[in-house]
Amino acid sequence: MEPVSRRSLLRGGLATAALAATGLPVLSGCSNTTAGTSNAKTAQKSAAALLPTYRKYAQVKPDLVGTDLILDGFLSYPDKPVRAIEETPGDGKTVTFMTNIPGAIPPTEDRNSFWQALNKRIGSPLEISMASNDEYPEKFATRIAGNDLPDVINIPPSTAQLPGLLQAKCQDLTEHLAGDAVLKYPFLANLPAEAWKGCIYNGAIWGIPIPRGMARTALPLYREDLLAAKGIKDPAPSNFQEFLDLCKELTDAKSRRWAWASAPTNYVKQMLDIPYLWKQEGGKFTSANESEQMKTALESVRKLVAAGVVNPDAFGSGASQQKQWFNGGIVCFVLDSFVAWNQFYADNTAGDAFAVNMLDVPGFDGGEGTPWLGLALNNITAFNKDNEHSTETLLKLANWMSASFGTEEYLFRKYGLPGSHYTMQGSDPIPSRTGVTETGIGLQYFGDAPMALYLAGKPDVVRKQYAIQQKITPRLIKDASYGLYSDTKDRRSGQIDGVLNDLATQIILGRKPVSDWDEGVKVWLSNGGEAIRGELEKSYAEAAKNAGTK
Repeated sequence: MEPVSRRSLLRGGLATAALAATGLPVLSGCSNTTAGTSNAKTAQKSAAALLPTYRKYAQVKPDLVGTDLILDGFLSYPDKPVRAIEETPGDGKTVTFMTNIPGAIPPTEDRNSFWQALNKRIGSPLEISMASNDEYPEKFATRIAGNDLPDVINIPPSTAQLPGLLQAKCQDLTEHLAGDAVLKYPFLANLPAEAWKGCIYNGAIWGIPIPRGMARTALPLYREDLLAAKGIKDPAPSNFQEFLDLCKELTDAKSRRWAWASAPTNYVKQMLDIPYLWKQEGGKFTSANESEQMKTALESVRKLVAAGVVNPDAFGSGASQQKQWFNGGIVCFVLDSFVAWNQFYADNTAGDAFAVNMLDVPGFDGGEGTPWLGLALNNITAFNKDNEHSTETLLKLANWMSASFGTEEYLFRKYGLPGSHYTMQGSDPIPSRTGVTETGIGLQYFGDAPMALYLAGKPDVVRKQYAIQQKITPRLIKDASYGLYSDTKDRRSGQIDGVLNDLATQIILGRKPVSDWDEGVKVWLSNGGEAIRGELEKSYAEAAKNAGTK
């Protein structure tokens, strides 16, 4: 299990306190239920009735055709990008937006030619309040407590008391988006139904999903070039023992090279068919913590650590440092996603030989493991109930931000202006340093299209990504709690998970026996885990009941 994050602590503490300070309603309601809705017309609608109609955008043809899970693949950027939206979406008035920024904070608008060009294109000045990923939860909570929310808000799906916040502070978008109403906004209709489920609470649609799903599915990425240098062309292990042997072969501590950037606990869990967070059978929920295989997973990861195949600095480092080790060739493996796969190429300093690939997950004793599907959405983009724009204007802007890969709008939004922010290599845009810096203003959290498999000038990477997605898709499992609301989970999971995560770390490091796990789970259940289970089961039952409502 991963160490408790600052984000989860803030989620359980600052956000809850901020919500209480505003006097917002504290709801025990869950996704897809009818309790507490502010819109009587939607009170009796089921989640299925509320879901926006899905209509995949078909004007751009991929080279490798995806499915509802597998991402479309493009071996090059279409040489004649489609201009999909002729109408200027803005209303001429300033639109305020707050968001996190995964990279460095970019130049301000007055020094940012991309931002200036964006404002002209959308027809409204976009005023963006930014914070780094680490700082955003605290900034978000402070803005809630001060009743100082912008027109458009990037809301993390793990926000404490999320239904109460949405209902008190955000616009109900149901009449604009439910069913066929969304077809007025074709790029919002292009978002998968699974992502929308995370935006439905108390019988209404409260925001627009920023889709992820397969894009965030995480498996071991490996330095194909480093393995090839050792004569390893097909590293795929058939079971845990082969995996351990491979890791030992790739480790040379004297030369400061290790197999792993961090202990691959989640990968071993997938070998053992341990659920992704929560499993549901017959309306009954079971936490991954309760799995009979958890102790086997912890003991196996302890063996990996004891064998010295994990960088010894791993437990005191963060994700950013571990990514640097991977790019620098200090480690061969890192557990990460398809998004990270592309980013590693963007950050590559090893030259043309640099190559990345992804491992499938085997069964622990042979056969096939069960990979975990990434969460369906990154965040909810909601509109402040008290903003001065029409709902239609903000939806048009979100639709423009969500224009699909292959469109002219996508090309501009992601790469900027030709000459200034990128140069063309055939039909592929190659970002300049200025382009990377200036375009990083967080537009992907206002609205975004489903990710496409594409890497400029690297068609072989796209083929590899598409092939592994085809291979793992039949075995993917989801978090059964997604789309359901548990108040205790959002208020207390950061705290109680943190205690259990710390115990897991101590076991993995060999400082505590694996037998301590049983007592740790009992404490976790009594301190909130059992309450979370009950709330999820109630939420699930209510959703199932509403699904039959006509």
